[in-house]
Amino acid sequence: MNGVRVRDVEAHDVRVALHQVGYEQKAYWRNPMAAVFTFAFPIIFLVVVGSSAGSSKVPGYTLRYDQYVVVAMLTFGLIAACYTNLAMAVCTRRETGVLKRMRGTPIAIGSYVAGLIGSVLIVVAILTVIVVALGMAFYHLHFPFHPLAVLVTLVVGIVTFCALGLAVTVIVPNADAAPAIVNGLYFPVVFISGVFYPLAQGSVLARIADWFPIFHMIRALVSGFEGGPGSGLQGGDLAVMLAWAAGALFVTARRFRWEPRRPS
Repeated sequence: MNGVRVRDVEAHDVRVALHQVGYEQKAYWRNPMAAVFTFAFPIIFLVVVGSSAGSSKVPGYTLRYDQYVVVAMLTFGLIAACYTNLAMAVCTRRETGVLKRMRGTPIAIGSYVAGLIGSVLIVVAILTVIVVALGMAFYHLHFPFHPLAVLVTLVVGIVTFCALGLAVTVIVPNADAAPAIVNGLYFPVVFISGVFYPLAQGSVLARIADWFPIFHMIRALVSGFEGGPGSGLQGGDLAVMLAWAAGALFVTARRFRWEPRRPS
């Protein structure tokens, strides 16, 4: 009987999580700013940067500069969906008391978080199709030679940057400060990690960017789009990303706040 009850509870939690995904999707598409930041910015940057990137090969890669930009913009959009949007949503809901009220309901915390992550998965899937389709149509990007490597990298990227999005809320004092802190930490790393231009191997910027997960995300995705022997999986890059995810989850588990910080 206990086993039956456990299975019933698990099935209920799954149904609640799926319902939460639907709610999160409705809330997302009813927020034009979130959709614009996630979808419009990568496409605009792709057109602007990709059109001026040129068709010569990137040193150390088989991709051309404009094709590299397509992969980099896919990374940019994924981070916007997983890190920026998630962090903003959590900070806003904490400030308005949504998180506190949610803890007082029968919904399991796991179901709630799974709903958030499930909604992010849908957004990233749509973004991936759009960006890759544009790259194939206008920049002669080949369909990934190693689709499994691309899929695994995207999944690891979602885990990593969702974890970082939750972790950064620990240091955000209130919803008003969220845009400055979240983007203030994000954009400097984006610019030094090769999102808008490939980094020269062995350069000072490359050595600095090597400490951060964005650089490794781009490199792992590029490997999946390139031809050649092997699986295309970049174990070292994925390991760095997962290490960041583990650290972020540790910080979140220890310091996450469900209620807004009270003024002293």
